Amino acid sequence: MRARTCGRALVLALVGCGGFDNGDLRTGTVRGRVLGAESGVARVSVLGHSELRATVAADGRFELDGVPAVPLELYVVASRTQAARTPVLAQGARVTDVGDIQGKPGAFLTVRVRDEQGAIPPDVEVELRGTGEDRAKVDTSSGEVRLGPLPAGCYSLEVKADDLEDVETEVCVREGEERVQAITLPADDDDGGDDDGGSDDHGGGRDGG
Repeated sequence: MRARTCGRALVLALVGCGGFDNGDLRTGTVRGRVLGAESGVARVSVLGHSELRATVAADGRFELDGVPAVPLELYVVASRTQAARTPVLAQGARVTDVGDIQGKPGAFLTVRVRDEQGAIPPDVEVELRGTGEDRAKVDTSSGEVRLGPLPAGCYSLEVKADDLEDVETEVCVREGEERVQAITLPADDDDGGDDDGGSDDHGGGRDGG
């Protein structure tokens, strides 16, 4: 009997000192419901964790597994015109219900890309990093691509093209805003190229969120 009691004490000591894998306590499941969800359009992801994404059922319900148990934001597209960002703190090894999420008027971002000579580069790809959205192709005739709806806030915009330097810049949008972001891709051999790309018609727009 004494040996069995000591065995239990040893197990408890190992748990307290990290002797066992507590990985299941580091992540949890997040569920909720997107109000006004549009079938085939609505989706949910974890901002900054592109691999964590889920489709939304016909009734608006969603469930995300493996969400780190730290303060994060959900990136929600409710319909073709509405989106939202909402804070979440997953509970380790438990289900966290965030309840109903109401979409708000989304912003739309038009990215206009040129090279240093003012020409439209071929095969340009644009990505808002960490949102779970796929890379978008720039139209070769207009040199533009329109992204949205986007929840109000700030994002890391990455633009890539063959034989040109990549450009990454921060862009912020307000609720319901139509914003144009002009990007110039420097030549690949231009060590002093300016990767800052700026907006051509909105000097503000950095107070999104």
